[in-house]
Formats: sequence, C-alpha cells, structure tokens
Amino acid sequence: MLAVPKLAKDPYLPVRVKLFGINLGALLSVWVILLIVVYSLMSQQLFAVLDDELRYSAVRIIHNYNNKQKTGPVPIGLSDLQITFSLWTIQHHGGVWAAAFVDGNPFVNVRQMYQLARSEPDGLYRTIAIQGSSYRAFFAVVRTEHGTFLIRVIRASGPTTATLGRLLFTLGVAGLAALALAIVLGLWLTSRSLAPMIGSWQRQQQFVADASHELRTPLSIIKTNLDVLFRHPDHTIESEFHYLSNAYAEVTRTSSLIDSLLTLARIDSQELMLIKRPLDLNTLVREVVETVELLVQEQQKEVQVSLPPSPSQILGDEDRLRQLLLILIDNALHYSGPGASIRLEVKPDTTATTMSISDTGFGIEPKLLPRIFDRFVRGDSSRHRHEQGGGLGLSIAKWIVDAHDGSILVNSTVGKGTTFTIVLPA
Repeated sequence: MLAVPKLAKDPYLPVRVKLFGINLGALLSVWVILLIVVYSLMSQQLFAVLDDELRYSAVRIIHNYNNKQKTGPVPIGLSDLQITFSLWTIQHHGGVWAAAFVDGNPFVNVRQMYQLARSEPDGLYRTIAIQGSSYRAFFAVVRTEHGTFLIRVIRASGPTTATLGRLLFTLGVAGLAALALAIVLGLWLTSRSLAPMIGSWQRQQQFVADASHELRTPLSIIKTNLDVLFRHPDHTIESEFHYLSNAYAEVTRTSSLIDSLLTLARIDSQELMLIKRPLDLNTLVREVVETVELLVQEQQKEVQVSLPPSPSQILGDEDRLRQLLLILIDNALHYSGPGASIRLEVKPDTTATTMSISDTGFGIEPKLLPRIFDRFVRGDSSRHRHEQGGGLGLSIAKWIVDAHDGSILVNSTVGKGTTFTIVLPA
C-alpha cells in the first residue's frame, strides 16, 4: 500500500501534489479520449446498420412499385423490421410540382418531405421526433422509367438508443474504475518519478555533510597548530618545526580533498567528459610505476609488474586511466605496512583487457566491502589520519571504470591483502 506522508515531515509535498495532479490529469485525459472514441465509433456503427436497413427497405419498396407490383400497405418482410413508409409520385407541370399519394402513411408533410429529399441526391438520413418518440428516417427522390417517386422510410431508433445508453452506462462504470486506477497509478508514478530526485537530494545532503566534516577536521588541526605558534612569537622556525609540519601536512591533505570534491562535483554535473583514443595499456602502466617508484622505495615497499609481451591496445582516456592507476596504487600504499608488495598485472584478451592491482597490506573488513566504492568510506580507521586518504579516491576510480564501460571488483582478506580487478573492453 502507498503511504501518505505527513504534511509537517514531507518537504516534497508541494512537488508530490503537483506531480500527482499532472500524472492524474494525463491518465484521465487519455481515458476520457478513449471513452469518447469508443462511444463515437459504436454510435456510428449502430446508426450505419440502421441506415443500411432503411435504404434497403426503400429500394425494395421502389422496386415493387416500379414494376407495378403493389404489395399492400406494408411490403413483405418490412413489418419484422418495424419499418413504416410513405410513398408518393412527383409530377412537374410548367414549373409547378404536384405529389400524388401512392401507399403507406398519407399523414405526412409532403412539402417538407420533398425539400429534405431534394437536399441530398443520394438520399438524406435524419433523426426525427414523432409524438415524443425518436425515429430514424430516410428521405429520397428516386427517378425510374415509370416516373419519379418520393419516399420516406422510418424506423424507431429506440433500440439503438437503448443500446447506446447501456454502452454509455458501461463506459461510465469503466470510467469510475479507471478513475480509481488512475489515482493509484498517479500515486505510483509520482513515487517513481520523485525517487531519483529524492535519492539525489539525500546523497547531496549526505555529501555536503561528509565534506563539511572532512574539511572541518583538518582546518581545526591547522588552527590549533598555528595557535601554538602565535602564543610564542619569539620562537624560531626550527623550534616550532613540529607544529609547522603538522599544519603543512593538513594543508596538503585538504588541498587533495578539495581537488577530489571538485572532481566528484564535475562528475555529478556531467561536466567531466572522456576523450577516448587508442592506447597501449602496457606503456601506461610502466609510466605510472616509474612515477611512484621513488615514493614506494621511501616507504620500504616494492612494486612488481607483469605485462604481456605484445601491446595491450584499448580505447580509453589516457589521463583518466592514469588517474585510476594512481588512485589504486596510492590506496595500496596507504593500507599496507613496510615490506609490503604491490603487484600490477595486465592480461589482454580478444574482447577485453583485465588489469589487477594486488597488495599484501592490511586488507578490508568484510562489512566494508559492499560500500568500498561509496564516498567518504575508509578502512582501518584506527590508524593515524595522516596515513589515510579522504575516502573519495575509490569513488572516482569506480566512475572512471564505468565511463569506459568496464567493471571493477574487489577481493580482500583482513591481514593478507586486497586485489582490485578491472576489466576494460578492448
């Protein structure tokens, strides 16, 4: 069942009401148009059948009298159709016409009947009222070799009208059912339509809150260390180097965090586009490893590379793939101790190229694995904060892989290490 949110606790209520009205109006409009079309088509079909019967009866009557075969007051078979007629002959003398009664009902307005019949060469169909009852009438002037006949054939349209009345009632009941269905569908469509927006807004709120928290901490550390310096203006830089070093480290970390936040903001606004070109993944891996080699040695760790003998050609954005490798290597360095080993391996295939980055570090707790690519998620929070990243790198890495129509998986065992496996289409 669909729950109706409380007015005081639903900031989206005006949008919900407006969107519900639009959805309901659209659904009802479609249904009303459908009912009108069904009723109109059925009405035309029923009256078309009735009109065909009237024309057929008029043809039979004229045929009988044209062959001078008088059949009595009502032609054979016409009484079963509840059809009555009035038949006259028309003669013109010096521009004046005269009508002579032949058979049927003589109590008619011949002049009006003649004017109606002459208005349409092929005959005229009209709905008329006689003593409060509705009839369908066919008027025609028919010229034959034996003279000109004026005929009016009528039949009660009550059965047809009753059929249309029952159809209208059925459509009305169906319309009420459709209204109830439209309300339910309107609520469902409103909920479905708002879900992405609400989710996006909630993620944005969470992102702002997390970013504020992440920025508040380094700024507090910087301020605390600088306060110490201001309290001792006579001290030398050398004597206060520890506090300056702390402040500088936090400034560096904050700068990196802001860069990551700007990157994610551009990703969310779809401003960050890829420029894909053919490239050799082997060459890119070698260049990245050379870039981080000094840093790896300073941390007393090692990087092993396993590349195929032939080039691993893919279509991708070189800068973003370089960023991807740096993020994953940096992640391995952060979450591993001295003596750890980091291994990069590339395995090309006919349809895809698989790249893996493994380390013998601390590993990731099983409860964090499902959320490892979420923003501001970090593992091993018990270690010193200077050794941790901002929790945004893997989110950016996931976007880079997705933007290349690839996939990224992570396997990790606490205390043994972590392996990121990336599959990129060839």
